[in-house]
Amino acid sequence: MTVRRERSTDVKSLTRTTSTISHFFAKSGNAFERIVLGGWEVSGVTVVQSGVPQPITYNGADTLGLGGDTTNRPNIVAPISYPKTRLAWFNKAAFAAPIAPWLGGGNQGFGNARKDAIILPGLFNFNLAAFKTFAFTENVKLQMRFESFNTFNHTEFQNIDASTNDANFGQVTSTYDPRVLQLGAKISF
Repeated sequence: MTVRRERSTDVKSLTRTTSTISHFFAKSGNAFERIVLGGWEVSGVTVVQSGVPQPITYNGADTLGLGGDTTNRPNIVAPISYPKTRLAWFNKAAFAAPIAPWLGGGNQGFGNARKDAIILPGLFNFNLAAFKTFAFTENVKLQMRFESFNTFNHTEFQNIDASTNDANFGQVTSTYDPRVLQLGAKISF
């Protein structure tokens, strides 16, 4: 039997793209257009990341004969599929309680699920910023910034309940932050 080892920090795919566009509005035109619309810069960060492996734990009745309070893995009884919804990130029917050896179970009561049996949700996120610097003198400048994090307000699932006897088993338990907008100013002299 080949045991496939993955780490819970193993990210299969990760792409981060950063871009900046400088001074793209109103390089010519009347004075008002150049002052108000000219000199803006826009920058963005895009993150595309696959999910990381997650172990599934069996937290039911003692199947090892050690008196309880032990950590065990469940048995995998069907292929693991991913509906990828909030109430069912993966097919929880693919997991069953391990069978104690005194009840005819094999593997000394340990479950056969591999370490990190499921893959958590990935991340697909956009952050954007627009800023402009106004120069009052050669040394005194004011920078106005408008920033957005999770710009398109896409729900990003984060954690999954991975304990087989919990009422929320297989469900998404948290998300990354929703869209955050931020306005700021900085004076340098």
